[in-house]
Formats: sequence, C-alpha cells, structure tokens
Amino acid sequence: MSILKVTFFSNGIMFKKNISRPFALVLLCLLMIFWYFSPILKLLPHPSGPYAIGIQTLPLIDQRRSEQFAPRAKRAVMAHIWYPAQIQEGTQYPYLGNLMPLFKKTFAQMYGIPNWLSNFLWRNIYTHAYADLPVAQKQTSYPVILFSHGLLGLSTQMYASIIENLASHGYIVVGIDHPYFNILTQLPDGSIASSLALNAQFQKMNQTEQNIFLSKAIDVYKADFAFVLDELKKLNQNKNSIFYTKFDLERIGVMGHSAGGTASIEFCRMDERCKAAVDLDGWYDHVIGQEPIEKPLLLLFGQKSIEVAEPSAEYLQRKELTRDQYFEREANIAKHKKALCSEQQCSMIIIPEATHDDFGDGVLLKWPLRPWHAADSYKMLEQINERLVEFFVTYL
Repeated sequence: MSILKVTFFSNGIMFKKNISRPFALVLLCLLMIFWYFSPILKLLPHPSGPYAIGIQTLPLIDQRRSEQFAPRAKRAVMAHIWYPAQIQEGTQYPYLGNLMPLFKKTFAQMYGIPNWLSNFLWRNIYTHAYADLPVAQKQTSYPVILFSHGLLGLSTQMYASIIENLASHGYIVVGIDHPYFNILTQLPDGSIASSLALNAQFQKMNQTEQNIFLSKAIDVYKADFAFVLDELKKLNQNKNSIFYTKFDLERIGVMGHSAGGTASIEFCRMDERCKAAVDLDGWYDHVIGQEPIEKPLLLLFGQKSIEVAEPSAEYLQRKELTRDQYFEREANIAKHKKALCSEQQCSMIIIPEATHDDFGDGVLLKWPLRPWHAADSYKMLEQINERLVEFFVTYL
C-alpha cells in the first residue's frame, strides 16, 4: 500500500504523519465537495452601476385592512428599500438579513436534511448592500420602483441580484414582502408568516378553485402596492427619515416576478401613480385584461417557461384539460400577449434558455438544486439586468 507523508502544524509545532494513498484521495474528494457546496449559492453578480447600495427594512401596518390569514390582525407588509448610497463602508448586508437563521431551518425541513447541513450550505453569503447608509447626494431625488415577488415562493430579498443592480443605477427599489404569500416574512411584531400551509392547501384545489384563489391573491398584491405608495409619501415628508424628499413620486415604476408581474400590469392599469410596469415571466391569463394599459410596459419571458410542448397526461389531469383544449389555450394566451403589447411603448422580450425560476436568485443555485446543464447564470442575469436598466432609463 502506498504511503503519503503529510506535514501539518498545530499551535506552531510541526507534526508529520503517514497516511495511506486511498485515504488521502478520499480526504481530498471530501474537501473538494465541501469547497464546492459551501455555500450552495454562487456569489451575487457585482452591480454594474456607479452607486454604492444602501438597504433599510421598514415594517408597515395598514390599519384600514384586516389580515385574512390571521384573526384580529391588521394587514402588514415588510418593505425592503434598496437605494443609491453616499458612501460604502461597514459590513456588507448578509443575505436575507436576520431571516437567514430561520430560513436555514425551513430549508432543512423542506429537503429533509439535518440542520447542520443546511447551516453549512447557506453560510457566509453576503449581498453588495450596506445597512442604513446615507442616501447619495448626487441627485435631489430618485425614481422609485416597487418590486413584488412570486406567489407562494421566494421572498423579495431572494431577488437581490436584480434589485441591487437597479439601485446601483440610481433607482430606489422598494421590495414588498406580501405576508403568507412567500416562504418567510417577519411581521412587525417579530412573528413569522409563511406560505407553506397555504401552498399545501393550494395543491389540493381543483383548477377552478385555484383560479379564484389566484385572482384574490392579485387583488391583495395590488392593495399592498397602493398602501406602500401611500406610506412612501409620508416617509418622503418625514424630516427624521433618511429618505426625506428623496423619493421622486412623479416617477414610479412597478415590477414583479410571476404573480408579482401580473399584479404589476394590473396595478399600473388602475393607478395613475404608476408610470411604467415590468412583468418578469408572469402571466395569469384569467386576471390580465385584454386591453393595453397605455403606459410603458416590458414583458420579459423565459424561453423554457413559454415553450408549448406536448403535455403529459398528469398535467392535463391536474389542469382539467383535454389535449385539444391545452393547445387552444396556449394559442389564446399567445394572442392575448400580442394584443396587450400592441402599443408602441410595449416590448416583449424572450430570454434564451431561461426558466421561470431564473428571474430571481434561484438562477445562482449550484447543482443539484439547479440542473448541471442549465445555461450560464451570470450571462442570463446580465441579459435580464441590461433589459431592465434600459427600460427604466427610457421611461423613468
């Protein structure tokens, strides 16, 4: 058996130890595996704009609305504000902030792995933002973009690779966590709202019940948008806030992923404060109106998520469709998108090779959480971010 002599140091003293070559190879493989999977998320791409990025989280409670998922409670949302910052100093904001410890536990439960492994996979991940920095003084105020996450999925902070880039280009991005409609939201009283129970109920609904649920959820999203804009107006007038007079409320865009994208279209249709909308791979055809919104609109879709392929029997059963009804529905959706985007100020762009989950930080997950043969994460984010900056520079 081959023997390797390994030298190591402990407390400044040199030791030598003989180990077998097979054992050394196994040890080397284990070290390489640990190196690859720690952390499970690739580094967030560096923002392409000239500004440093600040972040602040604000708990907001709407006293006018009751929370349908919590008895005797008022509707609350968490607003995460990314903004152009004056200086860059201090410690970088950790990914998910103070939610990360709880997210690690939730991740362990979802995938049936021990907590220590989840802690290992999600350790030492940082964003490019810094908490509570002064707002950059280069401009007297900055355009505002509301951002909304998908339904029953990721929270707003898990879109940092897109949001940070916009903030670096001189936009204040207000990411809204809609409680009970994403995996984890910390409420103003410190308690946690999760979508896991609601998601389990959703999976048991038939197609008609799901459509009703989706329509009601979009209404909640739109009401949350309106409430947050009302609160931003108050914050803009608060001399004790770092955002005093910094929101340009005459230049407001609304953007979202999946359900958040659908809600963005329909909110911009109904609320005059919204000047432009972006839909990131979201299309609830029974919710979105047939008429153009007559405001600048960007539709970004993933090539993989809109491909019309031969449906499986399981899919048709789940959606309560025949094969002919499926292809008829897809043809009608294509016509609907074309009709909605018939105005000159609307663009519909397909991102090559992108899936539905590639419009958030999920695109940065390593194998096996993301297929090993998937398209390059950073090139995909670069395409998405370039399109977003180009659109908002043009219309905000």
